[in-house]
Amino acid sequence: MTLLNLKLAIRSLLKNKFYSILIIGGFSIGFASCILIGLYYNSEHSVNKDFANYKQIYRLYDKGEKDFDLDYELFPVLAENYPEIEIACPVNYLSGFEISVVDKQTHTDTRVDNIISTNNNFFQIFQPQIISSLSADLFSGHNSVVITETVARRMYGDKNPVGQSLTIFNYLEATITAVIKELPENSTFKAEILLNSENEDFRLSKACNNGICVFLTHHFLLLRKGTEVNKFSARLQQTINNYDFELKDPELQNLSAIYLSSLSQYDTHSKGNSKMLTIFLFIGVLILALSSINYLNYVVSIQYSKLKETGINKTVGAGWRQLVAYSVTEVATGILISVIFSFLLAILLLPTTGTLFGKQLHIHTLDFLKIIPFFMGIVFIIILVNSLAPVYLVSRFNITDFLSGSRKRRGKQVSKQITLTFQLTASIALIAVVLVIFKQLGYVKHFDLGFNEERLVKIDLPFNNPNLPALKQETEKLSFVKSNTLSFGCPGMINNTMGSNTGENSFDINCIFIDDDFVRTMEIELLEGRQFLDGDKGKACIINEEAYKQYGWENLEGKRFNNRIEGGYEVIGLAQNFNVKSLHQTIEPAVLLYDTQKGQYNVLSVRLAAGNTGQQLKQIRNIWDELIPDETMNVTFYDDQFQAMYVKEEKLGKAISFFSLIAVVLTCMGILGQIFLISLNRSKEIGVRKVNGAKVSEILILLNKDFTLYVFIAFVIASPVAWVAMNKWLESFAYKTSLNWWIFALAGVLALGIALLTVSWQSWRAATRNPVEALRYE
Repeated sequence: MTLLNLKLAIRSLLKNKFYSILIIGGFSIGFASCILIGLYYNSEHSVNKDFANYKQIYRLYDKGEKDFDLDYELFPVLAENYPEIEIACPVNYLSGFEISVVDKQTHTDTRVDNIISTNNNFFQIFQPQIISSLSADLFSGHNSVVITETVARRMYGDKNPVGQSLTIFNYLEATITAVIKELPENSTFKAEILLNSENEDFRLSKACNNGICVFLTHHFLLLRKGTEVNKFSARLQQTINNYDFELKDPELQNLSAIYLSSLSQYDTHSKGNSKMLTIFLFIGVLILALSSINYLNYVVSIQYSKLKETGINKTVGAGWRQLVAYSVTEVATGILISVIFSFLLAILLLPTTGTLFGKQLHIHTLDFLKIIPFFMGIVFIIILVNSLAPVYLVSRFNITDFLSGSRKRRGKQVSKQITLTFQLTASIALIAVVLVIFKQLGYVKHFDLGFNEERLVKIDLPFNNPNLPALKQETEKLSFVKSNTLSFGCPGMINNTMGSNTGENSFDINCIFIDDDFVRTMEIELLEGRQFLDGDKGKACIINEEAYKQYGWENLEGKRFNNRIEGGYEVIGLAQNFNVKSLHQTIEPAVLLYDTQKGQYNVLSVRLAAGNTGQQLKQIRNIWDELIPDETMNVTFYDDQFQAMYVKEEKLGKAISFFSLIAVVLTCMGILGQIFLISLNRSKEIGVRKVNGAKVSEILILLNKDFTLYVFIAFVIASPVAWVAMNKWLESFAYKTSLNWWIFALAGVLALGIALLTVSWQSWRAATRNPVEALRYE
């Protein structure tokens, strides 16, 4: 019997080829999209979970200050005074700019993007695979450095590099004492070079306030099994400041929570966007719902078209169980065919996920034991829901009504009206979401950064090189160089922060050490005060508006930035606010210090005149090769640097647009299916109207007017929903675009145009059809 039902189900699908291809094809595309979104969602939630003990690893932070950079001296206190902690380690992680690594003996060099300062406890907590080492302790000396296998191959090929000496940042001398495998690909921090933080020179971050300087680092804790995290966290809050530390609200963050935490925007770990991920999940659910609705409408329509067949089967003795079994088999067959195509399509599209999501998904990294049961559960629910319609219709079928010719289809019409309105609501909301996302991305890309970033080039410099002043002088002689400047730090790359030294109301200030051409080259507007003079070197600074505001000053007369040197720096100027970080964060206090010793620069900023940029950079590179032949010149345009801060949002925005388009297409397929059936069911009515003189335009209005009403209802529902969702998403930006009314109006107009365009094709066919064909047998 099951085999017979299967044959009949396949025959039924083949009988309605156009409708079957339309719905099954649409469901396949929709479910494939859901699979890809599900895989991406699972991948984002799996970050940092490849570490063996990730459930027991926590990071300490100050919740009150939203600060993870804490005093290095916390490490021994945590390790010695809290038995709940099995192992603790400091981890200072730097990324985002290239770091020079040179072996002076072999004359080989490379650049790395990720460097960690830590101690031997790191290797016990995170357990990387060891390739080779001098001793059981990977850091076996004060000047120890551990490198990854990739760096070792780049610099030494197949030779064992253990024992070789490296120069890092052009001034740190270190000996390779171990080689390890790379940390897991899906971790929030990478490590190409690891420095022994027991050496103070190898600690990568330092802050000074009120004349007191501390080394800053993150603190990771491996808690003992059975530790109640909430109780331990409460104990930390009560006792940690007994050891002369000033943490406002110490809290613990699990390793797996770092990536998607809203706090993550304040640290150096790679970051995910939980709100963007929620939008993805929402779109995936919508696509699944739209696909299921289309299929459900298809099932209902097929069942109503088979009432005559059902009546005949009941007349000749078919039982309720047999009718239900056939209907469920027919539903399940179509869905399973769709699911098979979906999985094949998803596998074919996996190589494109790097472009689609900005993150490549690989089959070998997927946890199929978790994923497959989840998707199979969804398939079972879809089959179950779609099977309820035929089961309901068969259970309500009355042989007497069939024989008397009675039909009650009101419930069918109401359900189709509701589902169509839902589909249109989803489409309008998604169109509005896409419009808002790209409006915001356009806003941040063209936001006034407070300096002129056009044709402004950033060249990374080797630290402490004696030829840097000569590089600036020779570059400045080039005819196309309007101006240039040396600095330690720059907008988008802050290497130093200091306290304001204002007692209890102290705040952190981003510090950039500059020469006298910085303000002119960056084209930062001075609102008050003057430019630097020769006699100001080592004595004067310029602050931005935000620093001025937080100091609470009314004028600059006699004001000083009291830090770093005895007596502080005289504040000689007030600059307009300029961005030093992305627009995810508010403008922060900044100070330009005219105080850098010769050679202690890490950036050369060059403003180019209009012209052939490639040739201009080539001439600058020639000067570089003469003065600094042992280093590679790395060039970045400031506008590219700041736009790169939103690359992930831009890629995800495009992905959301792609999947939103699929959702809109699925809505169109549902509308097309409905107008197809409406035209079919009302063919005799249309024939009668045409015989009685109705015009084609009148027939088109008759068939299309209901869809216009549904679009209007959907617009009323979708607009507030989309507004709330986008307002929530925009909260992740400190500077955001406005949610104008025209965005939602445009979404409604586009949805109306798409719906009418979809409907009109089939409506026109029905309206221009010869009425004789519909009425010949009447």
